[in-house]
Amino acid sequence: MITVHVGFNFGSILQTIASFEAFRTLGCEVEVINYIPDRVTYKRYWKVAFSSLRNFIRKTLSLPIFIINRHLYTGFLRKYVKLSPPIYTTDDFVEKCPRKDIYVTGSDQVWNSKHNEGIDTRYFFTGIDGECKISYASSIGQSHLSAEEKDVFRQALSGYSGISVREESAKQLLLEIGIPSLQLLDPTFILDRSEWRKYMSDMTIKEPYLLVYAPYNIKDEEAIYTVARKIARYKNLKVITFSWSIVRNPKADKTVCFASPGDFLRLMNDAAVVLTNSFHGTAFSINLNKQFWVFNPSAFSTRIESILKLLHLEDRLLMDGDLGNKQDSVIDFAPVNGILQNERERAYAFLEKCIKKCI
Repeated sequence: MITVHVGFNFGSILQTIASFEAFRTLGCEVEVINYIPDRVTYKRYWKVAFSSLRNFIRKTLSLPIFIINRHLYTGFLRKYVKLSPPIYTTDDFVEKCPRKDIYVTGSDQVWNSKHNEGIDTRYFFTGIDGECKISYASSIGQSHLSAEEKDVFRQALSGYSGISVREESAKQLLLEIGIPSLQLLDPTFILDRSEWRKYMSDMTIKEPYLLVYAPYNIKDEEAIYTVARKIARYKNLKVITFSWSIVRNPKADKTVCFASPGDFLRLMNDAAVVLTNSFHGTAFSINLNKQFWVFNPSAFSTRIESILKLLHLEDRLLMDGDLGNKQDSVIDFAPVNGILQNERERAYAFLEKCIKKCI
């Protein structure tokens, strides 16, 4: 299985674990291909550092932070999944890729050319021909494909035995080039609330709190914290957020520094309210049945809009960043959980069908 599993991103790590567990549940022996793109290597780190004196000083000072986070995230992933020996962009991917009965392109931003700094054909197993290939909830993350991208997708996916995508927009993009696919939920939904508990850390926050999880693509951080303070005052909550370093956010009452994926799960699980602009922040808020609000990120918003539409939670998206008088609005998770269970069954049925076709 290949997916976006590297980098300091809670969602990437946890969706890898969920995908791994999904195939194990179906009786497969699973190995995650440890493909490490240039953009997350030490080589790229120092290339940026030596691009200017300012970057050199900044990168040198932040190196310990980079090393600590790499240890936290890689260590957490290795605890729960089997990784292959590393494969780098400069390696011969076809030669170094482990030989398997089935090759799976996993979820997350595998087919997003902006995120991956161009079309990365390794996520299509290009060059590995005549083998059984499956796409499991793969994400394109964009609403448009260039002519070049359409040609690559059309050729690369013609050899797949089963194709599923994560967003409705991805399904439509593939349909435009004559490739049918099934829309499935992100793999993190495959595990339910009770199953995610075993991955949670023991971290505790003694006071009731509102969690702000806005890790990137922030259009207006002040707008997020204005809403956070409004809800916190109304519900008598502390405002908690994350940091990947020792730097604390002055807008929050408490910043959890160097949070691991296990800390993320624990803090999401115990929060009274979650504010996020992240897809996986949205996904885990839903899966853990948290009261939440979503702010549109500055990029790749189609995946958030898709999951909210599927679960009839569009009203949780604050398009203009204004909560209005909706602080008393409460989500009834009974119908949401019913849809989630049906979608889990659809996902397993799709994967089971594809596996049988392959063997």
